[in-house]
Amino acid sequence: MDILTTNSPVSSNRFIKANTETVILSEIENHHIIPVFSKDNQLAISHSDFIKNVFDAVHYVHSDQLVLPPSIRVSHPIQGRIPDARDKQPHELLDHEKTLYYERMMFAIEIPSIVTRLGDQHVNLVVGGVKSYHKDKLSGKLSDQTFKIYVGFKVNVCSNLCVSTDGSLLEIKTKHPDTLFLATIDLLESFDQQRMLERMSKMQDQILTRVEFEQLMGTLRVSFYEPNRDTNNWLGDQQMGQVVRGYFDNPDFKANPNGDISLWNVYNLLTEANKSSYIDHALERSAWCFNLMG
Repeated sequence: MDILTTNSPVSSNRFIKANTETVILSEIENHHIIPVFSKDNQLAISHSDFIKNVFDAVHYVHSDQLVLPPSIRVSHPIQGRIPDARDKQPHELLDHEKTLYYERMMFAIEIPSIVTRLGDQHVNLVVGGVKSYHKDKLSGKLSDQTFKIYVGFKVNVCSNLCVSTDGSLLEIKTKHPDTLFLATIDLLESFDQQRMLERMSKMQDQILTRVEFEQLMGTLRVSFYEPNRDTNNWLGDQQMGQVVRGYFDNPDFKANPNGDISLWNVYNLLTEANKSSYIDHALERSAWCFNLMG
């Protein structure tokens, strides 16, 4: 399926915010340069090839469903210039004299026709990926590149990305774009969406009192600074502060007037805070949030 000519609305781009900007696929494909492995000048797999292979796999597996074009967020621009502009000052550069690609990229492809209702919120299936060139050895010869592919659900009311770890988050190392297509098909066919929905649904029936919520937040914030504990995939202290503020004032997921709050609301406060994570850690932290509540 041609992503560029479809007339479908585009997936929501609010799944991550921190230090990222929105781009469209045609811009990446037509205007961003593609990095190479410096020792043999072999092309790396481009961001656009990654996105298109995942999109094609989603459309292959869910050919009877509505699949929206991807929403794409990028960060860490790598800027350059053509040789003829080597002596110009930065402000003198013309558009055609500049080169650009982004080191890090994350995208989401929504399938709004696979939708269910949890409490007062609608959730629909979403598939996507994360790529960062800083994980590849571009200074050497052609070698495997690292990609991450995920499948999970999005809470429509606040565009939270709810990603579990039950076979839904896959790291792939490959030199060939076709591997991404096949791996995505395997991931989608093995994903037990009903089991994940059941786990998410159970969160609505489990209630924390204010005291229990305070104990949970306090334990997490103290444990975050515990020596010898690996907290790379945890939400940071400022993000946990955002969760606590949301307990009082988030319009969709705040506590009841008596101070009680469901695990479902806590989970969504966590995933809302996670939207301020860097691309590199967003998926792992989303999975951490799910395991913490699930």
